[in-house]
Amino acid sequence: MSYAIYLPEAELQVALRTATKLLPLVARQRKAKRGVMKSATVSDVVYLLATQVASNVANSCQTSAPRS
Repeated sequence: MSYAIYLPEAELQVALRTATKLLPLVARQRKAKRGVMKSATVSDVVYLLATQVASNVANSCQTSAPRS
């Protein structure tokens, strides 16, 4: 597996672990504040993670291009 593919994949795994650890906390906050939506939804978290990974992949592809 090439390093350019492995790095974003590893970052995604770390980000997903972090997001799943935060989900119970978000649920508790929502329960405590009925009717007030101040916490991120799961779809927001997934969107932000996907955007970050896509950005990192684009940046790593630009920096790892062979020089002539």
